[in-house]
Amino acid sequence: MTPEEAGRLYCMEQRKYYDYCYYIQSYRNKIGEYRSERQKKNVLADNKRYDIQKNQELVESIGNTTTSRDGLFSHLTQINSKIEEAATNFSTMVSSSTVNAFNLSDAFGENATSANSELSEVFELLETGRTTILGTIGVLNQELQALNARIQELDAEIYKAQGMIDQYQRNKQSCLANMAYYKRFMTP
Repeated sequence: MTPEEAGRLYCMEQRKYYDYCYYIQSYRNKIGEYRSERQKKNVLADNKRYDIQKNQELVESIGNTTTSRDGLFSHLTQINSKIEEAATNFSTMVSSSTVNAFNLSDAFGENATSANSELSEVFELLETGRTTILGTIGVLNQELQALNARIQELDAEIYKAQGMIDQYQRNKQSCLANMAYYKRFMTP
């Protein structure tokens, strides 16, 4: 091999060496970007998990409230029944041709019926709220799945980029060895 050929081959290896150095730095930069994005996605995923947990606790609380619904309506039914019974007893005890009998059922039965209606409205609102929250949980779960999928993609990209860095490191070492070899022939 002539010194000119060795010089030309040396320069080619040197260019490849610098190219590999550039590629390695480029992939290191990409890994830095991927890790930064991954960290941000992890924070968002943690926030989504927290929001899901809080909403599930709220749904559970509403569920606990609505389980007492039947008991409340049962008590109202008993109250209405007792008022009717008292009204019947009272009207049979009080009788006068000059005074109209006081009707307990009219006086107090209406309040119990009104309470029953208002209580029904409250439970309907609670069920509507529960349905809305369940929808929110569904949306949050979808967003969490998307974040987790992106985190997995970023992990795969980091792994690939590291593989490329390792390959370019080996190529760079090969170039250094070749440059040392050609350098011996460059000077007679």
